[in-house]
Amino acid sequence: MSRRLRRPLTNRECALQYEQEISRLKERLRGSGRRLEEYERRLLAQEQQMQKLLQEYKQRLEDSEEKLRRQQEEKDSQMKSIICRLMAVEEELKRDHAEMQAVIEAKQKIIDAQERRIDSLDAANSRLMAALTQVKERYNTPSIHNGLSPSNPTKLSITETGEFKNSSC
Repeated sequence: MSRRLRRPLTNRECALQYEQEISRLKERLRGSGRRLEEYERRLLAQEQQMQKLLQEYKQRLEDSEEKLRRQQEEKDSQMKSIICRLMAVEEELKRDHAEMQAVIEAKQKIIDAQERRIDSLDAANSRLMAALTQVKERYNTPSIHNGLSPSNPTKLSITETGEFKNSSC
């Protein structure tokens, strides 16, 4: 229907309509208020949960940092200990090397002295062998000059102790 056909509302009807509209709006407002309160409760719960998570993460981070710091200190301590042990072993090896070097040098001196002694004994032995050969040649050649008869020559030999021994045949 068109507006013209409608009858004009009375004040009472208008007021009643307004009151109904106001009631509907108040009910919607209360519903919106309840939803707003529910949203605020949820938001507050989420914020509390977020704060709780944030605190847990902060604590875990602090714990991790502390653990890492302790591990680093332990590692540094172990490295210092290893370095100290290595330095002690190095010093011990140096002392051992110096002692071995001194022993080697002393033994080398003994070897050198023994070589000189051997060379000296070889030279003395060569001289003695040459003298022995001369003596043998002299006694083995028949000669009447010294009063010995050529039929009974005396033989000269060296014993195991290095002494000369005369023997008559």
